[in-house]
Amino acid sequence: MQEAETLPQEENEEWVKVGRYPSLREAYDHGLVILAMGEACRVEEAEAPGEYDLQAEVHPAGKIHHELEAYGHEVSARKAMPAVEPETRVYPAGGWLTAAWALVLIAIFYQQGQDPSLTDRGASSAVGLLREGEWWRPFTALFLHADLSHLAGNLAGGAAFGTLVSRAIGPLKAWPMILACGTLANVIAARIVYPESFLSIGASTAVFAALGLLSGVGVAETFRERATLPWMRILAPVLAGVVMLGWLGSGSPGSNTDALGHVCGFGTGLVAGAAFGLNRLFHTDHSISHVA
Repeated sequence: MQEAETLPQEENEEWVKVGRYPSLREAYDHGLVILAMGEACRVEEAEAPGEYDLQAEVHPAGKIHHELEAYGHEVSARKAMPAVEPETRVYPAGGWLTAAWALVLIAIFYQQGQDPSLTDRGASSAVGLLREGEWWRPFTALFLHADLSHLAGNLAGGAAFGTLVSRAIGPLKAWPMILACGTLANVIAARIVYPESFLSIGASTAVFAALGLLSGVGVAETFRERATLPWMRILAPVLAGVVMLGWLGSGSPGSNTDALGHVCGFGTGLVAGAAFGLNRLFHTDHSISHVA
């Protein structure tokens, strides 16, 4: 940027030249500084072709020169900053972790067939957790299934959403967060229904936690552009997640679908994903400011 020249104050119908710029846009940009001060200004073509003079009234010209000079230094400093782009890294899909999770589910389902009491001992139970202190139930319930179709549906959903979360935040972070959010969702659901006797099993709570994580991370990523995006665009990942939740998580009438667990799973994942994403953006911005 060519800094404004300090030129002799030649009076021309009570207007004086306060700057000369190599483009009309640059002249207008500096004119906004004057208008923000509450003073009048105008732009005229200079004698030299392709250059423009910014003019102001005589009386405030001194303080206008000072403000334009400060603005010029600020613009120059911004242009001198290194161009550090926000992190947009795409992580590995973590197929080996997804495969390990799937194998564990299949092995436990086989074991359920050999020992039916395993389901009763490991199901998420409001009474078992809150009255009997059986703390493991919210976690172990994520690995138990009622039948083969129940298992197959959760394997498909978990593989799809787990892979997407892994590519967004990394598989070594994704799967612990998915399981942690699923476990917390079972705890919350048990607390809501207690003291009623309520049992639930299935990985679907964790699957919908993965969907919530995706939505939360998406909100955090679009939040960076909040100055130029409408709120509806920022919240679009959440709205998309809610649609998916309603489509996949409500179940058919009369079914034994744990809709409350699905909602809690999506909610815990949404909060965790947004917190993770905003924390990552904060540290990215912080590192950029230190580089600058």
